[in-house]
Amino acid sequence: MRFPTRRHALTSFLQQPRRLPSPLLQAAATALIATATLPGIASAQASTTLPAAIAKQLPKGMQVLAAEKAGDLDGDGKTDYLVILAQPREGDYRRTEKPAPARPLLVFLGQADGGYRLQGRNDEVVFRADQGGQCDPITDNDAPFATKGRYFTVQNGVSCGSHWTDYITFRYDAKQRDFVFSSRISESWRLNDKPKGEALVSEGRNVERGDPKDPITFANYKIIP
Repeated sequence: MRFPTRRHALTSFLQQPRRLPSPLLQAAATALIATATLPGIASAQASTTLPAAIAKQLPKGMQVLAAEKAGDLDGDGKTDYLVILAQPREGDYRRTEKPAPARPLLVFLGQADGGYRLQGRNDEVVFRADQGGQCDPITDNDAPFATKGRYFTVQNGVSCGSHWTDYITFRYDAKQRDFVFSSRISESWRLNDKPKGEALVSEGRNVERGDPKDPITFANYKIIP
């Protein structure tokens, strides 16, 4: 029995917009991921230090869960950053009946003066700690981000107990001067109970595309169950 070959989500999206193989077990080769360890959260990813101009803009009482030096997302020649935040003790939800807290995603754009401007924040696109079943859809994920050109993707997904991915992609729109929703592609798999064939068998795939005539900005995007 063999596991199916899977490719980087965003690369696949750009090359074959009608078919997106989702990497459950393979880290994205082009992603530069950095994660700060939080109390109560297991993470194998290394910590990093964000530029001071970004760190001073982060909300008080929050910590960095994951961050990426995302290249030049808006085409101005400056380096941009993606930052996922979390409550310092978000793992405490397991001892209560309350849902896990939101994990805000912040997009910072590099400026000509060397500083960074907060372009937008969204509290829904990064899945919460209790949305992955046995695993955490971010901290147990080798590559929570994928970036290429003017696009970035949040790669929610788990591969323990259940096997699924939920990738949400945004692109920079020069006319809007903002990031807009591009696509949401979700897939799930089950273990193959037959001795031959792929180890995982697809249970389905759903694709949602952004409407160019009615763009939804990053900050205003809401997940529809």
